[in-house]
Amino acid sequence: MTISKDSKYFIPAITILLAMLTAMSPLAIDTYLSSMPIMADYFGVTINLVEITLTVYFLGFAMGNFFGGPLSDAFGRKTLAMTGITLYILSALSIPFCRTIEQVWVLRAVQAFGGGFSSVTAMVFVRDWFKGAKVARLATMVGMVMMFAPLVSPIIGTALGQLIGWQSIFWFLAAYGLVLWVLFYTFMPESREAHLITRRITPGQFFSKYKLFFQSKPAVLLLLATAFSMSGMFVFITSSSFIYLEYFGMKPEVFPILFAANVLLNVVLSLLNNRLLKKYSPQLLLKTGLFAGLVAATLIFIFTVDGEAHFIPVFAGVVFYIGSLGMVFGNATATILNLLPKISGAANAMIGVTRFVVSFLIGSLTAVFYTGNLLPLGISMFVCAVLANGFYWLYKRSERNLICP
Repeated sequence: MTISKDSKYFIPAITILLAMLTAMSPLAIDTYLSSMPIMADYFGVTINLVEITLTVYFLGFAMGNFFGGPLSDAFGRKTLAMTGITLYILSALSIPFCRTIEQVWVLRAVQAFGGGFSSVTAMVFVRDWFKGAKVARLATMVGMVMMFAPLVSPIIGTALGQLIGWQSIFWFLAAYGLVLWVLFYTFMPESREAHLITRRITPGQFFSKYKLFFQSKPAVLLLLATAFSMSGMFVFITSSSFIYLEYFGMKPEVFPILFAANVLLNVVLSLLNNRLLKKYSPQLLLKTGLFAGLVAATLIFIFTVDGEAHFIPVFAGVVFYIGSLGMVFGNATATILNLLPKISGAANAMIGVTRFVVSFLIGSLTAVFYTGNLLPLGISMFVCAVLANGFYWLYKRSERNLICP
């Protein structure tokens, strides 16, 4: 009983379903952050080795996006989404039985591959059905609803981890995946036109879609601006357990409140962004969000550069940085997809691939160069913000060159 596009409930229903789909990875990332010290004790390792379970997730997610985008063009969005959800469920069920942290690394990569395989289709569903500014508005709405996952997941994860054990967090993720699988199977219609679903793809066809993407200089530059901006957030998430629980000595029960502040500002700015899209272009709002992120990252760098960070300026800087992304991701995604509508699956895949590969590299470096203070965080977030704004400036310059050769 899939929902019809003519139904008055169509947009609310697909917004919720796509938000649930894209929330899979935020849930997989954020639920166990406060339980990292517990996991470190369980496996007998230092916390930075547990943090690698996050960075390998970024890499696995990127690979899922890489293969999922073009395959969704050939096999349909719904088929790919449900296949990815299945992998996500099976790996989440297996992680509690791991005996070494290396086993967790492997299964987290598989879980991430499933998450990337499915969530890469989310914005492509939207692009199949809608065009122009409506894509940006729906992208922002999906992103806003999705951001409630990081709002509630630390609360759920802290409760499960403290009361039952870290293993229960992954059982919860498996249960979430199962509910989503049933809802998606029952209600979500296929957005890809039937005549375009060939159910076959050659290596040449697979890579030709990415070749077309890289032939668009504006799309590539905008992609890099988005990737580095979002990577700054993932650098913080990777280190958040160390920052709040170990460096600043906060209690685990306080962790969800600190994390929620990031999400609330992000949601507020996402709502504001949606209103402003009625009057201003996605590019202008994207530029504003990127600049706000640079201001926040600069403050974080200033207050961590001497190795003696204070809680209030670091906390405020992080909240401001992550909040600013409410004006970045939806606008950037819509702009890229509108630049390349004929290869929207591959284009959306590249957004995820690049974002998470960059996050994997920078997050891994931050974890490897563990110093016991917040200097690596300050440097990493500042570099991400500078590069994001630099690539956006190059994007606007290339755009002007195309108009005025």
